[in-house]
Amino acid sequence: MIHTVGQWDPPIPRLIGALAAGGHPVSAEAAPTAAGAILVLGSGTPPPGLDDRLGRWRVAGGRILVLSALGVHPDARAPRLRRLWQLEERARETGAPLLTLRLGPLVGPRSPLWLRLRSAPRLPHAGRALLNPLAEADAIETLKRAAQGHAEWRGWYELAGREVWSLAELGELALRAGPRLPRGSGAWEPPLAELDEHRLAEPDRWLSHFQLEARPLIERAAEWAA
Repeated sequence: MIHTVGQWDPPIPRLIGALAAGGHPVSAEAAPTAAGAILVLGSGTPPPGLDDRLGRWRVAGGRILVLSALGVHPDARAPRLRRLWQLEERARETGAPLLTLRLGPLVGPRSPLWLRLRSAPRLPHAGRALLNPLAEADAIETLKRAAQGHAEWRGWYELAGREVWSLAELGELALRAGPRLPRGSGAWEPPLAELDEHRLAEPDRWLSHFQLEARPLIERAAEWAA
């Protein structure tokens, strides 16, 4: 059983919704329904008494999943990235089985960032920012494998594609994947201020731990266009 708390920022509702659609029960109950139940934490509005809840979760034998982001750091300029660092620390202090997944910018046929790029928006810094875009399907598959116990519940991992793309190059790829969308389509997810704080990721530990292989983004984009 997957338990949710608080009000989340995107993309967490979308990812948990995909888990629920795949047959993984999701509950808003405050206490674990069984040993091994999963408590999901992420950015957004934390519930009252979070530290107490985390302590009770550990005693009950539950697991904790923190859905974080690339760029988290105690001295990050973006407030959300600082809050996520603090959340990661609070989860680590519980001593419960813990997975921390730091998500890169998600792309897919219905991902807000991809849809925004398909609208040919003006890019900051002429699109020179370098990214490791992550196929949203790979993020969902990672969550499925975690929920099914196909990976050990320990450590933190950067979920990001192997390839490095500039924001301008990614925008050009998105425009080739379908007709140009109206201005304002999609959203900057994560916000542009956070993209500026992304550093190039190291996805090998994640891919090895979850026994995944990240396919080239050009192949994926061709499928999305079809």
